Amino acid sequence: MSDQSNRSTDGETYSLGAQPETTDRGDGGSDGPNGDGSADGGAMGVPIPEKHVGAFVAEAFEDPERSTTWEDVVDAMVAPAARDAWDDLSAAAQTVEVLAQAAEYDRRATDELERIPTNKSEPTPDVRSAFEEARRLRRNADAFRDGIAAAYADGRIGDDELVSAVEESAFDTGQIARREDELERVTAAYDFDFRPYGGTLFDEEQVEDDADGHDPDIPETF
Repeated sequence: MSDQSNRSTDGETYSLGAQPETTDRGDGGSDGPNGDGSADGGAMGVPIPEKHVGAFVAEAFEDPERSTTWEDVVDAMVAPAARDAWDDLSAAAQTVEVLAQAAEYDRRATDELERIPTNKSEPTPDVRSAFEEARRLRRNADAFRDGIAAAYADGRIGDDELVSAVEESAFDTGQIARREDELERVTAAYDFDFRPYGGTLFDEEQVEDDADGHDPDIPETF
């Protein structure tokens, strides 16, 4: 992930930006219209002291209105039969898996929202169903990252492990920004009730999602 994490030549700063899209969205292109792997409005390019990178990333993942634990995430994601294999993974590898699942939820939420037409005077049952599914997926993505922040706070994941996981993962702030843009488009068209994203991944002024935790029915994926 050489274009996402760039240490300065003196080794004192570290820049965390959006990673290019890793899933095929059907247009044959890639993110990064500026040619640097960043998405419009979605990248974090803030230089920070290298010794504080882990804490910075954990704070970015944390949603202060949630109380997700690492155990919540593992219970939701890892099938009982796969627990031994899961436990054999390093903390960094486990975090990569969780970030990958969160990214998949982001992608699916965005896809659901993009398919919703906004040229109708009133929302149809299909529109309402797609909107609720997108909100469910969005909630899960945010909760999974919040669980990573909790693991860092508990000392389960160290600074180097967290930074390594982000470098190796499909983490993309641009995807989250696109998700929120689509959500705003749909809610503006139909006056749906929602609260903007509550984390600090790309806008510290936004407030929390209107539902705590993750969906209890999300499938085990590991």
